[in-house]
Amino acid sequence: MKKFIRLILFLIIILAGFPIVSFASKEKGEVPILQIPVISDVHIGDGKAEDKTTKVLKDYKTLAPGYRAIAIVGDMTDCGLEEQYDKFNKLLEENMSQGAEKIITIGNHEFFEGRFFKKPGLTDEILTDRFIRKTQMPGVYYDKWIEGYHCIVLGGEKSNLSDETIGDKAIISEEQYKWLEKVLQKKVRPDKPIFIFLHQPIDNTVYGSTQWGGGLSDGRLYNLLREYPQAILFTAHSHYPLNHPKTLYQNNFTMVNTGAIRYILGEDGTVRSGDMQGLLVNVYKNRVEIKARDFAKDIWINQSTINLPGKQSFIDKIKRNILNR
Repeated sequence: MKKFIRLILFLIIILAGFPIVSFASKEKGEVPILQIPVISDVHIGDGKAEDKTTKVLKDYKTLAPGYRAIAIVGDMTDCGLEEQYDKFNKLLEENMSQGAEKIITIGNHEFFEGRFFKKPGLTDEILTDRFIRKTQMPGVYYDKWIEGYHCIVLGGEKSNLSDETIGDKAIISEEQYKWLEKVLQKKVRPDKPIFIFLHQPIDNTVYGSTQWGGGLSDGRLYNLLREYPQAILFTAHSHYPLNHPKTLYQNNFTMVNTGAIRYILGEDGTVRSGDMQGLLVNVYKNRVEIKARDFAKDIWINQSTINLPGKQSFIDKIKRNILNR
């Protein structure tokens, strides 16, 4: 009996550290302060990808008229070719909400020209510069404030061109980590979410990250973000479906899988080429609602609400106090 009571107390302590998650919006009809469509893994490179992207972008204009920002969490192109960026930009400009801010993240496929088109003199620096030039983002990593909410974009900086052992890992430089540590502190408030975007997930977190993690298992990124319970990290890469319980994963902060537009990949390796899934983020005064959409079936397939402010777990506070002695 004592063991059972200790187990219950332990679970209460652990769960108390998370922003409370429910599966429905609290007040029907309440208007969000901010709406952000979040998609990933578009893979512009053939007609099917273009048709799917057009449908998804048009649907978002119906689902969230006048949304103020849209996030594309990497792999907007299939190989990072100039013409693929051009096609993607044209589709986005023609079909996104007029005047909306763009939040665009570099993915591993933006480096794939170096893998499949062996051109003399091609370097990772050329490919990252191309991403910046074509997307008109401030850099591979940067931050923006949208309607008073902090949006932080992270990005891999190297590929097989620099080191053949890298594969599809997210290589984050020391400079980028130091920048992130500083930028997280800007105008920080426990009751205001911090939205963070990175193509590859932290290993063994959200659904798909065990098989398709970004090689971020050293704890560096996690240990920075764990200090901010209000942080919400959106990651892509796996193409795994959004109707799984671990689409949203919490461990001192929140991590969310973003699905994929080009195709959905089953855990057994089955490619669901007709499927396309993405998220709609609704921001309210004291919570963030995240809804998952199946655009092939035109239905919502998952929904959760993160209540704010979040609290750091009791156990994490103890660990932090010990380390700071």
